[in-house]
Amino acid sequence: MTWATRITILRLILVPVFVTLIVTYDDTDKREEFWRWAALAVFAIAGISDAVDGYLARHWNQGSALGALLDPIADKLLLFSALVTLSFIPVGRMHPFPIWFPAIIISRDALLLGGYGVLRHFHVPVEIKPHWTGKWSTFFTLLAIGAVLLKLGDRFTLGLCVVGAATALICTIIYVRQGLALLTHSGHTSAPAPKSS
Repeated sequence: MTWATRITILRLILVPVFVTLIVTYDDTDKREEFWRWAALAVFAIAGISDAVDGYLARHWNQGSALGALLDPIADKLLLFSALVTLSFIPVGRMHPFPIWFPAIIISRDALLLGGYGVLRHFHVPVEIKPHWTGKWSTFFTLLAIGAVLLKLGDRFTLGLCVVGAATALICTIIYVRQGLALLTHSGHTSAPAPKSS
């Protein structure tokens, strides 16, 4: 097993650790700050590990089929668990994430995964190229999570949520249009020709 894959597995393990720390923080009577800082540290370590295993895979020939499968799963689990957890648990005096924010981010990925499944079902060749709007959406989502954990204020965090959600919606529209274009080009959106009698 390559070191890049080991680091990816570590990131998967850190997901329940992060959630447990946030829940523990919420359960303490005076909301002891140690648990919030510990959760922030775990989230930061997980984020850094993503960059490290990507670097090892690309530049040190540490890529593997298992790592390629687990890496996006680990990324999404970390992102989704943080979004869902912080949508129900306030950090200090900050309100939880507005429910529309995780709903948009998670729905986007669910829709894209479903679309990919449809294309694979019809054996339509597809080359996955992340669009810049998707990258920006993930970036602002991570910033919003960090802003909550650092207690940077409701207004600032809400602004990050708005930008993250807006870029996610634009990204979804772009990918759906691309997917429909591929299906149309392959002839899977047209009605079958009537049979001659």
